[in-house]
Amino acid sequence: MEYLPWLLAGTAFGFMFGIIPVAGAGIGLISMFGYIDIFRPDPYTIVVFSTALVCAAAIGDSFASVVMNIPGAGGSAATMVDGFPMTQKGEASRALGAALATSTANGLIWGGLVFAFLPYYASAIMAFGIPEMLAFLLLAFATVCFVSSEYWFRGIIALCIGITVGLIGEHPVSGAERFTLGWEYLGAGVQMAPLLAGVLAVPELVIAYRNRHKTKIPQIASEWQGIWQGFKDSWTYKWDGLRGGFVGAIVGIIPGIGGNIADWLAYAQTVALNKNETIPFGSGNVKGVIGTEGANNAQKATSYVPTILFGIPGANFEIIIMSLFMIVGFEMGTPEVLEDMTFFKYLFSSYMWALLLSFILGLFFYRYAVKITNIDFKYYFWPIIALLVWSSVQYTGYWEDYAFFMIACTLGMFLRVNKLSRAAFVIGFALSHRIEATGVAYTRLYDTFDIFTRPISGSLMALITVAIIYGIFFNKTRIKYV
Repeated sequence: MEYLPWLLAGTAFGFMFGIIPVAGAGIGLISMFGYIDIFRPDPYTIVVFSTALVCAAAIGDSFASVVMNIPGAGGSAATMVDGFPMTQKGEASRALGAALATSTANGLIWGGLVFAFLPYYASAIMAFGIPEMLAFLLLAFATVCFVSSEYWFRGIIALCIGITVGLIGEHPVSGAERFTLGWEYLGAGVQMAPLLAGVLAVPELVIAYRNRHKTKIPQIASEWQGIWQGFKDSWTYKWDGLRGGFVGAIVGIIPGIGGNIADWLAYAQTVALNKNETIPFGSGNVKGVIGTEGANNAQKATSYVPTILFGIPGANFEIIIMSLFMIVGFEMGTPEVLEDMTFFKYLFSSYMWALLLSFILGLFFYRYAVKITNIDFKYYFWPIIALLVWSSVQYTGYWEDYAFFMIACTLGMFLRVNKLSRAAFVIGFALSHRIEATGVAYTRLYDTFDIFTRPISGSLMALITVAIIYGIFFNKTRIKYV
């Protein structure tokens, strides 16, 4: 009960950021860096608050996609394909009802399966050696470069840039400075908050601000009949939702892929399994919404598996969560965390309760959520930018944080404009020291080909080969939304 206010606050905070176009869980999580520095909260409150925030944002994210035809920050672009045409036909409440019910149901199913048994998975992972860990790191790099991005070569470039930025600072053994260019501020390494804010959040905010007048928003009224029809649709076409949830769950387990791929794969399989529809897909078929939203929270739940067990983020938002947890004393992938049953208890309970609370918020505050979503984005832009700046510079308090924040924003826009995968960049940055330390340990203790001959590491290397082949020869066929 002592953490109930944090659960309620995290759910409300996340839902609010979810329904604001382009904001999403990432900005909400980044804003917590400043809060942690000022108030020094109990570590478990951060676990409860951040987990609730992510769940609620994933559900609220659907509002912007359906109502405004703007993909939310959680990777809901595929929901737009049929969701917004339903809005144009006066069926926004039906689309949102179907999205709300399907996303919540799959989140409860897969969240229960993941978090209830995560401690048992953790005990098995303790047997992993250096070759297995190295192979898993390489798998994360391969998937983020060759699977999650159409432009695999640009993904490799972005990954290398991220690793280089991650290695800035003192060498962990020799103490020699690397890539600091004589700037004393970088001697302790790059600060996570201003980098993530500048690379991940600001470019999307700028693009949304520039495009804010391009979508004509129809008038929408709160229709309980439509919402109820959406609920019935989610039950009638439950197998489409469950199949989408299964796709999202599988994608979430694979490190480095993220929610965009899960949504598009779920949408693609829904289209493939439903031929000769009366209402064509892309013109307002509710099955397109249900299949896509089935993958939403399912992917969010399973992406915690590689993050917690290995310290390898399953998606962009997991990188931020890893950083927040590390600041308050929970370093992912370590025996201390894997054996902390209190940590797992609060993670599991906050996730499940946040889903139910988010469902209630979406159901009873539907009319107000739609009104908030319809507000011109220019009224959100500067307050969100101010929040990001405050959170980025509050953690260290150095004036150089302002300068580095601007550098990070410039880098983020450069990556965005040139279609260099920012996911590859941030994963390379987050795992730079892990891949360096693991690679050095492997070369000292094992022969070159041992990674291929051990059962687990060899299987992972086979998956890496498949990912590379797919990325080079087949990735151009991946369904995309522009």
